[in-house]
Amino acid sequence: MGVIKYDRKDGRASRWGVRWTSDGKRHYKFFARRQDRDDYFDGLVKRQRQFGTALLEMGAADAAVWKECLELVVSGSRVLDACKAMAGRKEIVEVAAQDAARTYLKEKSDLGRDANYRRAIGNILRRVAEGMPDNLAAWTPQHAVDLRAELAAHFSAVTVVNHLKATRVFCGWAIRKGLMTVNPFEGVEAPDVLRADPGFLAVEDAAKLMRVSQESFPETVAYFALGLFAGIRSSACAALGTDAINFDQRGILIRAEHAKNKRRVYLDGYEPNLWTWLDWAREHAPEGFALSKRRWDSLRIKVAADAGVELPHNALRHSFCTYHVALHGDAGKTATLLSHRGNVSVLYEHYKGNASKADAGGYFSISTGR
Repeated sequence: MGVIKYDRKDGRASRWGVRWTSDGKRHYKFFARRQDRDDYFDGLVKRQRQFGTALLEMGAADAAVWKECLELVVSGSRVLDACKAMAGRKEIVEVAAQDAARTYLKEKSDLGRDANYRRAIGNILRRVAEGMPDNLAAWTPQHAVDLRAELAAHFSAVTVVNHLKATRVFCGWAIRKGLMTVNPFEGVEAPDVLRADPGFLAVEDAAKLMRVSQESFPETVAYFALGLFAGIRSSACAALGTDAINFDQRGILIRAEHAKNKRRVYLDGYEPNLWTWLDWAREHAPEGFALSKRRWDSLRIKVAADAGVELPHNALRHSFCTYHVALHGDAGKTATLLSHRGNVSVLYEHYKGNASKADAGGYFSISTGR
């Protein structure tokens, strides 16, 4: 119900009134002078039209405060958001960013994330915390923007993107834990990343690696074979073990805890030379199926140096992709062996045309006798 003028007839001094209804109750206000009543009435009607009937439930002092809030932030919804944020801050647990990061990584460890992942994320969060306020709840969007600029001045676009993504996820966790009210990295724009062509090995270089591996570092044969001829990621190789390789059925089981997408997958349909190398490794260097990630990384560098072969980033996996696409002309088949089911556009974009079918035939003919 709207505002109406209401005059008392009993001869009282304050006879000129205003009446309105809110929440089912009638409210009155009276004045000694008609003009005062009319001025109040006009002002109340004007505010009602501007802010809605809910304003009628406010007292004059509250209405004045609300009006000032609107003048400051323009939008009523923004006033509400600010009030909610202030109310939320009362329950925020203040904690040092480094302490929160340690708790976060401990939870990741409990969930089964491997040490290499935790080490990488820990390095990112430590670097971010050094450029932000000590108190996690004090992090603001402006701090995030300033940090992004600082990272861009010292690191590549890919590294900056990785920092922003990891920190955004961390802040989301902190909000759920009641350590922050807003995610300051949510709206920070990531830099554009120009994807370089994938680095892969020439057939001759792949053959050199396998020859040096077999002759001088036999414990590396299994992992080199899994990378070059199955496209298995290095981090997954170091976690497989012989029990994940089905020599009878010629298949490989990638368990969920070792997969990048955290999904179990059984892979088969590889080229025969993979199994020639794995059979040789099982007989001559079975310890090579249980190398630690650190040991494998070290040995891989030594083998490449002795072979005189430069290893670009992810060269083993990229080489498999390049030659498998060239051999079969079926990116879907390659994608299946890479656990990228349905995602064939990236394979065509990055690998098609990099090698001929003849090159691919030579690549998958590299065997223990060569």
